[in-house]
Amino acid sequence: EINDHTENYSDEDEHDDIVDDFIKRLDDSLADVDLDDDETQQFLTSHEQSASPPSSSFCNYLKIAGKTIFIGALAVISFLAFLGSPVFLVNKRGAMLEFSGLSWQAANNLGDVTDDMNEADTALYWHIPKAGGSSMKAYYSCMGLVEATSGSEQRGHNHDESLKVWRNGAHNYINVDTTRKDGILRAKSLGLAESNLADLVTTMFPGAAVDIFTPEHKGRPFVLFRHPVDRAVSSFYYRQIATWEKGKGVYDPSLANIEIDAWFEQQAKSNENGGYMVSLLLNKSRTDPLTNDDMILAKRILREKFLVGLMTEMEESVDRFDTYFGWYENEKRQECYEDFIRQGRNRNPHTKVEEGSDTWNVAVEANAFDVELYEYAVQLFEEQENFIF
Repeated sequence: EINDHTENYSDEDEHDDIVDDFIKRLDDSLADVDLDDDETQQFLTSHEQSASPPSSSFCNYLKIAGKTIFIGALAVISFLAFLGSPVFLVNKRGAMLEFSGLSWQAANNLGDVTDDMNEADTALYWHIPKAGGSSMKAYYSCMGLVEATSGSEQRGHNHDESLKVWRNGAHNYINVDTTRKDGILRAKSLGLAESNLADLVTTMFPGAAVDIFTPEHKGRPFVLFRHPVDRAVSSFYYRQIATWEKGKGVYDPSLANIEIDAWFEQQAKSNENGGYMVSLLLNKSRTDPLTNDDMILAKRILREKFLVGLMTEMEESVDRFDTYFGWYENEKRQECYEDFIRQGRNRNPHTKVEEGSDTWNVAVEANAFDVELYEYAVQLFEEQENFIF
């Protein structure tokens, strides 16, 4: 066909235009060709037997096409290599989402935030320390929700061989503690998601907790964010007095002997990656270096999967959570809301660090990745009001 169209053209520019147009039409045609189709094979065989020697113009085209195909092949090979190295999620819109450090199965275990809740889905609360978590957990416990949380394995229930709901006073627990990584493994092995016994699963490790769920019984994550500098300042003072905390390294009275700006400077110079929250989200160690690609991934996960709340908008955030998960009409909500959301729980008054001060700026440097994630969460909070509520 290209011979027929070009043999009568002596003008080089016009000839090139014809060739370019042909290549475009050829690309469009080849996109739909099935080389294994019987009719295609018959066509190719008959034309191969009757083909005449190609003209010089056709040879020139072959050179052009050869280069195009070569470049295209390299692109395909590179893409396949890239696709094979990390793990991706394909969401309902056909968009690919890379989940570095998470299995393909786990990546698909979280529902899209814009999807309607399914009866088989379970709410997953990412508890970020010193970001309103104590108030949130007390609030939902007050409402009588069945929770998988830090108190779930008390009174010997860590030795139960099957799942069961048990009561501790007014609190309803299911007997797995998903705030610990070994508890997450136990919850998975006992089939927590498939049981549909829990109203709420709470964890500090969202990147690990996704493995509790399945594509048929998805987790529906939500989170309450606090500015990383404010959160770090609160943690600094809290750890000086928190004798009741059992977690390793939480209570640290030696911090009382350090000035907070010196503490932030130590953090900035340490081998920590400046992304505590980002690391938890991606299921990475705090000492693993974080990259811009990690940051892009963390934002994508947050946007696609999480219902986002802010401590600065606590009441509005909780209203959104309760509306989204169907808890707004809970008969105990108003009383619990007043006690634990408006009044709060586990508050620790301390000296504030002024935004823009030298100490604040050092803290921002020490928590650079988390600050970027928080700023993105603020943006998402505004956007979700429009397309979810």
